[in-house]
Amino acid sequence: MPRMTAGEGDALTCPRCGATLHRYKKDSINRTAAHCLTGLFLYFPAMFLPLMTFQVRGLSETANIIQSIITYYRQEYFLVTLMVFFSAVLFPFLKLSLGLIVAILIKMRRFPALLPRLFRFYIHLEDWAMVDVYLLGIMVTVIKMYYTADISYGRGFYCFTALVLATMGTTDVLDKRLFWDVMERHGEESAPDTDDAEISKCGAETMTAMEAGLISCHICHRLTVRPESGRDSSLCCPLCGARLHSRKPDSIARTWALMLTAGLLFVPANFLPIMRVDYLGRPDASTIIDGILHFFRDGSYAVGLIILSASILVPLFKISGLLIILLTIRFKRGIFLQQQAKMFRFIEFIGRWSMLDIFVIAILSVLVRFGFFSSIQAAPAATYFCMVVITTMLAAHTFDPRLLWDNCRENDPELRKASAKNP
Repeated sequence: MPRMTAGEGDALTCPRCGATLHRYKKDSINRTAAHCLTGLFLYFPAMFLPLMTFQVRGLSETANIIQSIITYYRQEYFLVTLMVFFSAVLFPFLKLSLGLIVAILIKMRRFPALLPRLFRFYIHLEDWAMVDVYLLGIMVTVIKMYYTADISYGRGFYCFTALVLATMGTTDVLDKRLFWDVMERHGEESAPDTDDAEISKCGAETMTAMEAGLISCHICHRLTVRPESGRDSSLCCPLCGARLHSRKPDSIARTWALMLTAGLLFVPANFLPIMRVDYLGRPDASTIIDGILHFFRDGSYAVGLIILSASILVPLFKISGLLIILLTIRFKRGIFLQQQAKMFRFIEFIGRWSMLDIFVIAILSVLVRFGFFSSIQAAPAATYFCMVVITTMLAAHTFDPRLLWDNCRENDPELRKASAKNP
């Protein structure tokens, strides 16, 4: 695979869809190790120390991250319990641990056979580790209860905030291309050769990799020559070990199925109660829309807009956006392809933020437990809403955006113009 030299701030951009393929990051290995080590040092205090304490009329309750998950379990919302546990506890820990292990091994110039697969698993975890969304949920909880209870912050809150910054910093400083390039240079003697002449021909004749007989790994982006038989069902990437396919198998059918499932689940998720408040023995169930209206009535327009965007507009945008893309492919329309590619990348980015409401309820269920006086617990819509988040994220991961261009290459003058500019 051809390599390039780059300086700090340089970026490689696809001339066809406009995606940033690579951005150079200075001293990535050392900085990644430092951020991951910092995050792991903060992890256990952030999970087990008290986040905050609510005091109402002499009554007080304290919460940490683990307690919020246990509360969901005790209320028998098992799917939601698993999703919160994985996204807020397990996956962030695995992400930091794997990032540190991979960075240290590369720094020490040790390359066990398992190293590329560990890094591949790290990449899979990026979208599913959601401590940053959980922190936003804490902020929404504070604003929601600011005038109702006296709030004091525990050491866990400051540790968790620092953990989020370290985790986000890890993503910001990690140079995936550099990591893969170092691993590839180490294993290039034993790896099957990629025909550089084929790759050069692909660029010179403005071919796609598939047209040139190459397959691009969707994890490490290494180009591999496709077998002469044309069958790639059993072909694995020689670098990261991922299964290679010219296009993701059954991508359209799976995306349709997941998107339609999300659309059906979206109705009960928004019209059934998602939270129940018991005040002086009287239950009062509220939907997501009720919660948004509550913030607007209290004058907290920013928080209301955040919840409106994360809980209603984002899922709707993901479903409608994927619908537009799938219909474009179905009817082989060659218009606005670059705009649709950008929209798909945005759909991938915003999918995780829909978990905001689930995290807010998790915190409130622990902090507002004042017996007969007042208590908060989850309601049936929480399960449906969690399933909407899961199915929309899986739909985005299942879809292969290269399909947008396969049937539209000859019909799109903008694409032909962009290809002509590609040396």
